[in-house]
Amino acid sequence: MRSLLLVLVMSATSQGAVAALDWPPASEHETAGASASGMPVVLTPARLRQPQSEVPASVTVIDRSLIEASGAREIYQLFRLVPGMAALNVDGNVPTVAYHPTQARDTRRMLVLVDGRSVYQPGLSRVLWNDIPLEVEDIERIEVTRGPNAAAYGANAFTGIINIISRHPEDVIGTTVSARGGNNGVRDVRLTDGRRWSGGGLRLTAARRADEGYDDDILYLGHPLRDARDVHTFNLRLAHHLNLRDTLEVFAGGARTALQRPVDAGLLTFVDYTRLPEEDNRSGFLQLRWSREMSDQHQLRVQAYGQYTRAGTSQGVCTLDPLTGLPGPGGGVFYSRELRDLYEANNRDLDATLAAFPSDPAVINRYGILAGSGASPFCHGLGVEVEEQRADLEIEDTLQLHRRVRLVSGANVRQDRARSQVFLRGTHQNNSQALFSNLELMPLDPVRVNLGGFYQWDEINGSEFSPRAALIWTPAPGHGVRLVYSRAVRSVDIYEDQADSSIQPERLPADYRQNAVALLGWAQPELFLTQRSDGKLKSERIRSRELGYFGRMGQFEIDVRFFNEHLTDLISRPVNPFQFEAGNADKVDHRGWETQLAWWPHRRHLLRLTAARVLTEASTGFERRLIARNSGSLLWRYDFADGWLFSSAYYLAKDYNDYRYEQATAQLAKRYHLGPTELELRAMIEHNLSGDPVVFDENLYRDNSRYWFAVALNF
Repeated sequence: MRSLLLVLVMSATSQGAVAALDWPPASEHETAGASASGMPVVLTPARLRQPQSEVPASVTVIDRSLIEASGAREIYQLFRLVPGMAALNVDGNVPTVAYHPTQARDTRRMLVLVDGRSVYQPGLSRVLWNDIPLEVEDIERIEVTRGPNAAAYGANAFTGIINIISRHPEDVIGTTVSARGGNNGVRDVRLTDGRRWSGGGLRLTAARRADEGYDDDILYLGHPLRDARDVHTFNLRLAHHLNLRDTLEVFAGGARTALQRPVDAGLLTFVDYTRLPEEDNRSGFLQLRWSREMSDQHQLRVQAYGQYTRAGTSQGVCTLDPLTGLPGPGGGVFYSRELRDLYEANNRDLDATLAAFPSDPAVINRYGILAGSGASPFCHGLGVEVEEQRADLEIEDTLQLHRRVRLVSGANVRQDRARSQVFLRGTHQNNSQALFSNLELMPLDPVRVNLGGFYQWDEINGSEFSPRAALIWTPAPGHGVRLVYSRAVRSVDIYEDQADSSIQPERLPADYRQNAVALLGWAQPELFLTQRSDGKLKSERIRSRELGYFGRMGQFEIDVRFFNEHLTDLISRPVNPFQFEAGNADKVDHRGWETQLAWWPHRRHLLRLTAARVLTEASTGFERRLIARNSGSLLWRYDFADGWLFSSAYYLAKDYNDYRYEQATAQLAKRYHLGPTELELRAMIEHNLSGDPVVFDENLYRDNSRYWFAVALNF
């Protein structure tokens, strides 16, 4: 403690160095970035524009300089720079990003915003990172609040929140064409066009990203591991100043994603594959935002958006005869009414049902009818489709009541809708309303108090209130010690509350389509497995206590967080059409520390270090797979003269599911100015130092080194 106070006192004399430092630069058009003195300014934690030393949370800022230095090809890779966060391709070609993560695949506990629009999917509680229609090159900055932030953004800002801010149209001038290629099937192209006029600007981007995922020579459950992807995106942002006080912004975009998917372990007991799984996702959104400067002390913002996502997976199978183990008409018994009745009679216990199968007269009779029918093998398609829609309207008012008092408050109404025959047997929706407020008080010059709360009501979860109280002591300009207490909830989603699964065969042979009742016992045959929710689940809860420090001393910047997080009423067990064990029986406790340190020894140099130690206790192994006790990153950026850039990074996590994650990257880039045209050449290499799979055995690359080359032309 004595050394900490000494550092704070000494730093009070070094503010001239801070003022002289203007690196990294910030966009003049964004509401957050850097102050005139170079002090980082953020907006996300309390919805207020605050110096980072005065915010009621720990924040990681990833700005344009850091984005460029990372060499990231995809958005999710940027979050390897955040202490305590996992950012991996856990499920083949499907990225997982989570703060203080626990479950490997079901990361449902973090809110993600893109330009103020939530991309958290309401039907099945997930973020589809492949489908976000935004390229890395179009991101201005990212603010990551590490810790619960439901007091400002409501349910699902549970363990943290990611706020991605795209580049302002007036900061993008001209046309850029770029291409990137490398091993592992990397094939990317991008076209960005920026236009400006006296009252505003327009930026639009169309892009394609494709690669082959992990090594397809690996066999997964006896089949080739297929996880190639092909992603097409479109993104538009328009800003127009209606007058000196009013600004209208329009955001629009969409994505189409084609993914190869691995075979389903739950199906392999019953089927042979005739066509391996393919996933086709389509999404789109439209967002409007009106901002009005009522005065220097009063701002108003109204935002509305609608978004739509359709995710579908198709595959072809032949259901196996339970006696011969080969494709045949006897396989139809798995889609018979009699086996469904037996499954229900055994309380939907799969093992008990299969054990009773050979002795149940009705099922044996149905099998005999099928086996003696002379029909073709029971071969068919299987499709899984989920449509999710959201309409959202929000008003936010920011008011300076006094030079020592600021208040932001607002209201939100939302409608979420999900449709799926497989998961929900139809369409369900959830309407919600919310009120929120955050109050910043400065009773004494070095002391700030932040009080916030978010009240929300929805049809599934009822009423919830998420509060936060923070005390911030600023002993010197640019330094803040914070004490934070907060609570948050993760709402039960539509599927968890309304699950009623129905897996129906598609494209059945004519024998079965025309004689479904005679051969299968019902006109609309379904797989005998079905799962239903009892509708009694409660919201997951977290209680967080935090002691933190942020300081800027000349060319150094440091943030430290000590935390204790208690998660209860967790829905941890499998929740899918084959196994539905939803309940609120589990809990997790996290405690530990994390830090991030940046040093700019010179305007051309950046050195950045992150480290985290997280000690976790969990009531079930499902909640321990993805948490790494020790993790961190180290990044160096050096800008040579004449447009040269070199950067290198190192990432470590010990361990993910008992596998060590250790990677290193290196990047070299050169910019040439040819009159009004700019040419950029870039080379990047990423190497797996540990040689271990990523979380699961099947996640191995063909080569431990991945590399790609890129060229971009701006004119």
